Amino acid sequence: MDGKTLYLNAFLPANRTGSAVQVPVPAMLHIHGGWWTKGAPVRSVMRKSFRALTDKGIAIFSLEYRLGREGGFPENIRDCRNAVRFLRKNAARFRIDPDRIGCFGSSAGGHLSLMLGMVPEDFADGGPTRELKGISARVRCAFGVAGPTDFVRQWNESVTGKPNDAQKYHRVLFKGVTPATREGRALYLRMSPIGHLRRDIAPLLICDGEFDPVVPGLHGKVLNQKLQALGADSTYWMTPGGGHSWPRGRGFRKLLDEFLIRTLQLEGATARQAK
Repeated sequence: MDGKTLYLNAFLPANRTGSAVQVPVPAMLHIHGGWWTKGAPVRSVMRKSFRALTDKGIAIFSLEYRLGREGGFPENIRDCRNAVRFLRKNAARFRIDPDRIGCFGSSAGGHLSLMLGMVPEDFADGGPTRELKGISARVRCAFGVAGPTDFVRQWNESVTGKPNDAQKYHRVLFKGVTPATREGRALYLRMSPIGHLRRDIAPLLICDGEFDPVVPGLHGKVLNQKLQALGADSTYWMTPGGGHSWPRGRGFRKLLDEFLIRTLQLEGATARQAK
């Protein structure tokens, strides 16, 4: 991307005989967290959240995207959307269904996942690379965990020296622009899920932690309420007593299963779940 090669780590499910998958399966693009400035694609399928997906016959592709000064907004969003285009173009190679590609991630990856599910096809992020022109970046669903949904709010609520100190990152990621001006505020909102409220979005599963110290104030709850008021397909989960981490609590696994079964049309999953 712009002179840099970015990689995907692939985790493909086995079929019932244990051999490599032979029929097209749904896929989920994993987007890692790290304040958009650090972190790396996951390299092991043993991660609990990954096994919950591959055990259902879902292929996972963990994405590398440009970080920090090299990335920022909208470059990192563009990298993620082009990863979707790449998977769709190479669906036969990976034996995935090009019409059943979703995405998920936590923290920064949660924000980017929601952006993939919400922005329109013509979102101004630089567009597809030359070899990906004409290929859609749409996703079938997006599952975002503990991600900020409103960068203006995150900037205003940032506290120096605290875990939610976002301003030092935003100054880099927005290339010195702050939301102090009308133009700056518009840019911050355009790079936020809250700036793309409309009914016609991909189905979303939005998750908060009740006492998240990094993204406090239940950003996801506010976004979900606004989307549901528009009639959008949005599902919400708040982990009671939870922090900046993977969702948990009685009922979450069932909620996630039902979301994936419905949005990715997992064959046979409904019958297995009922047993």
